[in-house]
Amino acid sequence: MRVLILGAGVIGVTTAYELANAGHQITVIDRQSKPSMETSFGNAGLISPGHSFAWTTPKLPGNLMKSLFQKQQVFRFKPHWSPGLIRWGLRFLQQCTSENMKTNTNRKLLLCSYSQTKLHDLTAKTGLDYDQKTNGLIYIYRSNETFNEAKDKLNLLSSLDDKMELLDTSELITIEPALEPTQSKLSGGIYCKTDESGNCFKFTTKLSNLCQKMNVTFNHDETISRFETKGDEIQKVITNKNEYSADIYVMALGSYSGLFAKQIGDYLPVYPVKGYSITMPIFDVSKAPLHGGIDEDNMLAFSLIGECIRFTSIAEIAGYNTGFKPSDFSYMVNLAGSLFPDAFDFSKIEYWAGLRPMTPNGSPIFGNGTMKNLFYNSGHGHLGWTMACGSAKITADLITGRKPKISLEGMLLN
Repeated sequence: MRVLILGAGVIGVTTAYELANAGHQITVIDRQSKPSMETSFGNAGLISPGHSFAWTTPKLPGNLMKSLFQKQQVFRFKPHWSPGLIRWGLRFLQQCTSENMKTNTNRKLLLCSYSQTKLHDLTAKTGLDYDQKTNGLIYIYRSNETFNEAKDKLNLLSSLDDKMELLDTSELITIEPALEPTQSKLSGGIYCKTDESGNCFKFTTKLSNLCQKMNVTFNHDETISRFETKGDEIQKVITNKNEYSADIYVMALGSYSGLFAKQIGDYLPVYPVKGYSITMPIFDVSKAPLHGGIDEDNMLAFSLIGECIRFTSIAEIAGYNTGFKPSDFSYMVNLAGSLFPDAFDFSKIEYWAGLRPMTPNGSPIFGNGTMKNLFYNSGHGHLGWTMACGSAKITADLITGRKPKISLEGMLLN
């Protein structure tokens, strides 16, 4: 079959790889000049089934309200008008119950674990190098309150029981000596020995190069203008440069998927949640962490990217604005320095902000909507790379009529 994939981020490229492996003729189009230039470019770099917890906790609505008055909140809402905000926002708030949090966490964990297995299959087959570190991730708790909450939340990850270690402060320092200078400010941690980190941009770029050797065509600098449809099928995708006809279409446009889905009569509940990252050289290797992980009290993720380190934080509901200024990152810079003092060269920071494509329940959307030859693979939120390889396999299975290996309850549009 001829398949046209819309979007060349990590979701689109992994889908191209799976479908090319199945013998299909694949074309990928993207508005950027090369693959992985949007959400996949500056993300946290973590592959973390051990952090599949749903964002939709009972506390979240209150935290979003506080953010209107307190600038240093990790979860933020900036009042704005944007297409779909009210409808999506109401669905999002409806998910913020204890019961929904448990359901959403278990669903995300199922997909994340499956996807990590598919990632391992891919790397074993291709030998792809992307600065991967497979020595586990650490989840750090600064206060007794958050550490005690973490103990309770671990029950939601029962399938990872043998892979998660609850650590007191001294045990945490033993695993991650770089935390010794801040030991007095920590209450404990969790070590998930099977979680990983790496460079998502490098992974996606190298995989796209491999796809081209498999006769996948990538057409960049093309912006989708409109769709031509007939009945319940897409006939053509029109861009600023070309017209494309295919047997099957896959929408992997991240935060913009909902806007394009609307053009063909579907409501796709995907909305952008802005994240920020800083990347800088490691100044003193002896003071830098050996593992990636998350400072849970501040939702500050960190990962080793070659000879650099990256910190990401903040979940900001602010529409489709990706702009930033260096002062927007001051809180993150201070937190990074307090966690690992004198380890990094803060004079050479690379700043970045991007949009996470969030659904109300935190799980992506697969399958068809109005058009029977269009398949969605969108809405992966903050775990896009963790979910990518599994999502690609699910999409390939659906296209070819095979039953996916995991349940898709809560992850289908219809």
